[in-house]
Amino acid sequence: MSTSKSRWADDDPETEALLAQRKREKEEKRRAKAEKQRQLEEQVKARESLAAQSRSGDTVNGDSDAPPKKRRRLSNEPQEPSSHVEDGQKQIKSSLLQFPVLEWGPCRHVDNFERLNHIEEGSYGWVSRAKDITTGEVVALKKLKMDNSPDGFPVTGLREIQTLLEARHTNIVYLREVVMGNKMNDVYLVMDFLEHDLKTLLDDMREPFLPSETKTLLLQITAGLDFLHSQWIMHRDLKTSNLLMSNRGEIKIADFGMARYYGDPPPKLTQLVVTLWYRSPELLLGAETYGPEIDMWSIGCIFGDS
Repeated sequence: MSTSKSRWADDDPETEALLAQRKREKEEKRRAKAEKQRQLEEQVKARESLAAQSRSGDTVNGDSDAPPKKRRRLSNEPQEPSSHVEDGQKQIKSSLLQFPVLEWGPCRHVDNFERLNHIEEGSYGWVSRAKDITTGEVVALKKLKMDNSPDGFPVTGLREIQTLLEARHTNIVYLREVVMGNKMNDVYLVMDFLEHDLKTLLDDMREPFLPSETKTLLLQITAGLDFLHSQWIMHRDLKTSNLLMSNRGEIKIADFGMARYYGDPPPKLTQLVVTLWYRSPELLLGAETYGPEIDMWSIGCIFGDS
């Protein structure tokens, strides 16, 4: 009587063949690994030998660790090719972070602009429409108010210039340049000209904006404000008269005289900011610290006006 063979038996020919194949594969991997290690060791020895030959050559030529003396090169002497060290330095320099080179020079005079008509006068200066005589472009020319302050240039003017230079966004008014008048306190900001401000436009409109138009306007305003807050800048004076609008429906945030940088935690700041009807409750209650949420409250008030 024949007994059935167990499938787990050790003398299964298929199992023995599989084990032999795995053993051969392991041996091949060990040989390949050993060969790779041998090649790496040969490369290291070759580099060490080359370095030793280079040092011995320098010793024969009389070179030392001291820097070589400069030798005067004659005009008819061919220029030596760059060494590997110089190539490495060039590669390192090319990989470094590059910043744009700022050009410093005198400001242009305000006489380069022809004043066309007066637009408005605010707390921090008056604005007029002007034309660049050189290019013929129509721009907005804003003269900063100095008020004959003994402290020199007003801080509000410096803040506005600094903020406008850093806040480059489609929905923020673009500062082109700063020009000077005949006196040191005659400072003008040259900005893009937009035909309307939202307050005057709302007052003159016979019918209010359509819901779709209101959404488009708010989308542009919040896009510009989001960029300001991403740069840690609070506007602190958002209202309809500080929102400029072109004939194509483009909205740009303007008038950065009250703008301030903030941090986390926010610094102590004055509560006397933002026009009363656009002022947030915490400002009305005398909060000494606040953040970008006061701008968001003003956006809600602007939405109610439009």
